Amino acid sequence: MSTTTPDLTTRRFAPTPAMPQPSQHPAALFRRSLRAWLPLLLAGGWMLGTFGVFWTGSLAQEVPNPGTLWLFVLSATGAFGIGYAAQLFRSTSVRRTNVARSTDVLRARRLVLAGGIYYAVFGVALLLEYGATGPGSIIASLQDPAGAYLNKFTVYQQQTDAGRTNPIIQVLTLLGVLGTALVPLLVVYWRRMSSGLRLVGLVGIGVYSIFFLYIGTLKGLGDFVLMIAAGLLIASSRNPDRAAQRLKRRRATVLVAIVFAIFCAYMMSNQADRVDQFGTQDRVRANPTVERIAGEQVATGLAALVIYPTHGYLGLAYNLETPFAWSHGLGSTPAITSYGSQYLSIDAEEYPAYPVRTEYRTGWPAGMYWSTIYPWLASDLTFPGTVLFMALLGWFFARIWREVNLSGGILPILIFVQICLLVAYIPANNQLGMSRPSVIGVATLLFLYVWTALTRSESDSAPPERLLR
Repeated sequence: MSTTTPDLTTRRFAPTPAMPQPSQHPAALFRRSLRAWLPLLLAGGWMLGTFGVFWTGSLAQEVPNPGTLWLFVLSATGAFGIGYAAQLFRSTSVRRTNVARSTDVLRARRLVLAGGIYYAVFGVALLLEYGATGPGSIIASLQDPAGAYLNKFTVYQQQTDAGRTNPIIQVLTLLGVLGTALVPLLVVYWRRMSSGLRLVGLVGIGVYSIFFLYIGTLKGLGDFVLMIAAGLLIASSRNPDRAAQRLKRRRATVLVAIVFAIFCAYMMSNQADRVDQFGTQDRVRANPTVERIAGEQVATGLAALVIYPTHGYLGLAYNLETPFAWSHGLGSTPAITSYGSQYLSIDAEEYPAYPVRTEYRTGWPAGMYWSTIYPWLASDLTFPGTVLFMALLGWFFARIWREVNLSGGILPILIFVQICLLVAYIPANNQLGMSRPSVIGVATLLFLYVWTALTRSESDSAPPERLLR
């Protein structure tokens, strides 16, 4: 029988095999992967790309302050990137979980069902409110998108003059969070959905899209394209098999390219029709070479396609020269302003947003042309404060993207897609703050996110005996 004494010192201080080294921590491994940085690359490429394209057009010659414009745009974009990187390099206790949990799949199915019904009912209610009387009137509007677009503003004015409200639309507006759920979850969990649920979801998307086609407006269609793209990005990044992940990403890229091409083709036709209807040839100048090769209509549509996401930088240049006047929290989010005017009798004209005051000063129309997201935010934050906001946005964007990939759950998916919408519309306006359903939907998601984080923190700090009850 051996009497050898075990080396307790060695055993006591030997590293535990189950403890991962810092470099092998899921968050550290994620940080070193391409997918961790992909949203930043796409967002930064879009922001700087649209700004670069702007300088190739004729509108760039009208910029009164090119140095200031360059400095601000690069500062805002750089702050976004710094915030994103700071979050990824931040120490965290996030642990990788099964991102396709059965509870998430069940919730996704329920939300897809509810979202499909929501969009179908909302689409029908809006069609009736804006004068659709049947398939014939819808087809007529499709053939005249500029006229349909103009008729939309006529309905706006009639609603305002008569003080008319639609109870069904009001209720559906309060349920705006359902509008954030359908498309992302239908895309991410497509293979986990039954044929019936897929049909309900597609019908809802179709009916709501018909409404936007009926009023000749691109916004709703563009939102769907962006949400599909963001959903495919999530789906392709969550496959643990790297080879399968690359294959899925290629397929997603092809699908997004096809959807985007169809959308761009419609957009070219829509915008060319608007140019003819509203006589804005002085702003949308067709390239003579393209016009000789493809014809006036195609050349005008292509010019409009380029100008559409870039002309807001000229509006931003004008706004940068307008003195700051605080809008008391009512300038950055027009939907909240409309609520204040309707229910609190607040005179919005007393606290005009930056774009509105710039219109008085320069004539650049705040309601017709874009000025990017920045002046809207600066109405409450100032332009230096807007740069800081962009850093915070980048920080939160990276945090949500990491949770999507490591923690799972429905809520991070929905918030990530909404941030993608916000970033995509940076060259245009504060899109998430423009409509009431959007504001209510995003506010609901953020409230649930904060509530979940607080309850999770309480659970983490609770004594063990409490957690076992």
